[in-house]
Amino acid sequence: MKYFKPSFSQIFSPLLYFVFFHLLLFLSPSGSVYGQTRGPVDGATSVTTKGAPGTARIWIVTGAHVEQKDMAPIWRGIRVDGGNMLMEGAPWETVSRHTQVVKFPPANIERAKDPALQRAFRDLDRRHIAMALEASLLIRSSHCAETTEAYGRPGSLEWLLKKIQRNGGDLQYIAMDEPFFYGNSFSGPNACHDSATEIAREIAENLKMVRTIFPKVKVGDIEVLGDSKSWTDELIKWVDTYRSVVGEPLAFLHVDISWSKPAIRNLAPLAERLKQRKVPFGIIYNADLPPGTDKEWTEKAIQNFIEIESVLGVHPDDAIFQTWVPQPSHMLPENRPGAFMNVPFQYLHAASTLTLTRQGNILTGRLTDASDRPLPHAGVLIDALDVGGRMGLTDRSLTDVVPGGAKSAVIGIRANLEGSRATDELAGAAVGGIQYRELGTGRQEVVSPVTLPITGAPPSIRTLKLTPDTTYLWNLKQFAVTAGKTFTLKAPIMATGNAEHAGYATIVFLDSAGKGFTRRNLWFTPSKLRLDSVITDEDGRFRLQLSNRVLDAQEEIRAFYEGNQDLRQSMASLSLSSAREDAMMPALVPFRPLPSSPKEGSPLVYLYPLTDFTQLFNSDATWQAGERKWEGAGRHVQVMAFSTQYLTKVSDSILSNIVKMLKSRNIGLGIESLATNWYHEPPCGMGIEGYCDPGTTNAIVAKLLRVGGTPAYIGMDEPLWFGHFYDGKNACRSSLQDLAGRVAVNIRIYKAAFPNVVIGDIEPFPAVSNQPNWQADLAVWVKAFHNATGTPLSFLRLDVNWDDPVLSMGPSHNTPSPAAITSLVRKAASAARQNGLQVAVIYNGGIGNTDALWMQEARDHIRIVEASGIRPEQVIFQSWDKFPARSLPDTDPNALASLINYYFEHY
Repeated sequence: MKYFKPSFSQIFSPLLYFVFFHLLLFLSPSGSVYGQTRGPVDGATSVTTKGAPGTARIWIVTGAHVEQKDMAPIWRGIRVDGGNMLMEGAPWETVSRHTQVVKFPPANIERAKDPALQRAFRDLDRRHIAMALEASLLIRSSHCAETTEAYGRPGSLEWLLKKIQRNGGDLQYIAMDEPFFYGNSFSGPNACHDSATEIAREIAENLKMVRTIFPKVKVGDIEVLGDSKSWTDELIKWVDTYRSVVGEPLAFLHVDISWSKPAIRNLAPLAERLKQRKVPFGIIYNADLPPGTDKEWTEKAIQNFIEIESVLGVHPDDAIFQTWVPQPSHMLPENRPGAFMNVPFQYLHAASTLTLTRQGNILTGRLTDASDRPLPHAGVLIDALDVGGRMGLTDRSLTDVVPGGAKSAVIGIRANLEGSRATDELAGAAVGGIQYRELGTGRQEVVSPVTLPITGAPPSIRTLKLTPDTTYLWNLKQFAVTAGKTFTLKAPIMATGNAEHAGYATIVFLDSAGKGFTRRNLWFTPSKLRLDSVITDEDGRFRLQLSNRVLDAQEEIRAFYEGNQDLRQSMASLSLSSAREDAMMPALVPFRPLPSSPKEGSPLVYLYPLTDFTQLFNSDATWQAGERKWEGAGRHVQVMAFSTQYLTKVSDSILSNIVKMLKSRNIGLGIESLATNWYHEPPCGMGIEGYCDPGTTNAIVAKLLRVGGTPAYIGMDEPLWFGHFYDGKNACRSSLQDLAGRVAVNIRIYKAAFPNVVIGDIEPFPAVSNQPNWQADLAVWVKAFHNATGTPLSFLRLDVNWDDPVLSMGPSHNTPSPAAITSLVRKAASAARQNGLQVAVIYNGGIGNTDALWMQEARDHIRIVEASGIRPEQVIFQSWDKFPARSLPDTDPNALASLINYYFEHY
């Protein structure tokens, strides 16, 4: 399927979905339908949602019977029963009694025979239903030769109107098909780019002809409504311009909405501004991009009008039921789920009311009927919607049949093109390994969205930043398929609320010539966690305790009542987020450290917590009790770092606490990473420090995403030393280029999931500087790393072996040598900066065999390095010895955190 993208992305996200399917309007078959409340996270919040049934005029889109041979080939067999609706006894009696307007597509008038039109018009008269025509009042000309639906062929509109007239039709409304969008903003072939005034003048001129045939016809407009707030302003200007130029207001403005959260939010302000102008407002109720089944389509369409009217409290003057996609395949009967007319049938049910209130971690609600009477013993589903992308990836899947003619398929990812559209807001999504399984043939493919420089590694996770000016078109793998076989497509996906339908994972089926002809998509949507299914009490009330995980993730809570034979479904939504920025996926938010001190040029300060400190993360209570133990040091700490080994072992609940508590103090998360790949290569690298397999890295990434954590800095654990220089047991002795390729395996996994993470290198000194030509090797290594990973090294962290004899003096070599240490750190710092790297120094002790001796040595090392004049950009306070035994309190000179106080008091 070929799509094109309008170039007005500054106004809209791509609307190619609308463009493509609206172009089918003139090919559509005759007789078928064509073509909350926010509050403080820890405070009380509440929301009441109530529908107002029966207030909107009902518009149904259908038409007269058309012979199959006269239909456009692509629509044959689709909703053919629609041609029988305008006959006595058609099974939509409930909806028809409440329908005020039936809108005919132009193709139906064009293709239907006169006797069929006469029968349809007589039936409208019998049912006392007004007739509308969706038509173009703009005409193609030498000035504007657009072939969009907004522009008709010369003479075609007059021909349609006279055909209606001669067959007895009483045309009361014309619904113009997006004249402002296509006349002003569309940027496809032969686009006009006329002003609102020019468009309105042309409409006014053509309206004279229309009223010579139907003098009393009223003219309204259908326009697209997308994510852009500025487009809403443009629509209002268009409404005002139309009134001024034409001399009468629009009879209505109906919106063809792109079903995204930002677009839905634009409904309320648009409706209010139209109300001020006394222009009736209508919403076309349907589903978004086609799902797999009729029932899924109708369920989504029902959910859309429930969300708009029950959650947002927007009640249109006109409710229009219309589809221009193959789903649903049948119009009737109205009481059958999956039939198109079941959507307005459900819409006409009396509304129920849901209320939600939160106080702390307790959620309460109440369900009442249209008369505010309690609904006892009713089931209410309560879900948490991961609108902030903080609860990890969840599996999405679809099952279908490989289409006839398919010889192969491509697994890929699309965003902001080919049917997807990004919003004006920054949004995010993440995708894991995409799986294809074909039943009956044994074919199975697992495709990673992250390309690694090794084969056979488990799939990794990629995070995408979604903005209006960013597109993704990745074709990841092509393979043979078997036409007619059932297949399953599955992928773990996570997305923010405003990323809904901004992209998708896809399988594109190709014919024997390698040309794509159809696809199936797994769309980006927020993950949904079922919290509970509760039963209302005698007063219609229910209660639920929210978990800390849900509260910390700042989810959107949704309650859903499925309705009954008398009542419409209802929904209530309650946001736990306290600010819009909290809704952004953490993996896409760059860490911005606060200054470690008021002094200009103060370094970035890391603390590696010891066991007594990590125990503070066990609960809110232990954290609050322990915070006062590092009040002084805590003012300076900007990054708290943890080893790969710790992150592998720590539970999700404790890691979630770490993320929450560090965020509360604006402290970044650091990782000391085992970065050098060791994957199915024994004995090289086995048991050597710094080596790790990609499966372990994937597990850490997935765990961090589950708890909403994002590493700000990654320090690699001595890859240059252990991967290249080291010559002990199982040493790899890799070339610098091969080493870079090995390290790229794990670093690409981290960078794909966390695009903003800063990568640096930790290396032992003087072990590295003892090697011949080490400065030249360092320069080659820095460049090789950048080439292999696609990201530059940011810093070189000096892990000084203070106990090395060359850095000591005295008979027992147990006293730090200021001269030797100064010479070493100056050489290392110079080499780092010559390669564009920041200098980082780990401050700790040496051979001291008590807490007091170790801490005194650490203070001596700080004194010597600071006196050297190298001014490190990062300082790290860390111990991997058994001394000191404790991090806290920072007032204890024998506790690790006191080194931070000492450093800032003196330097």
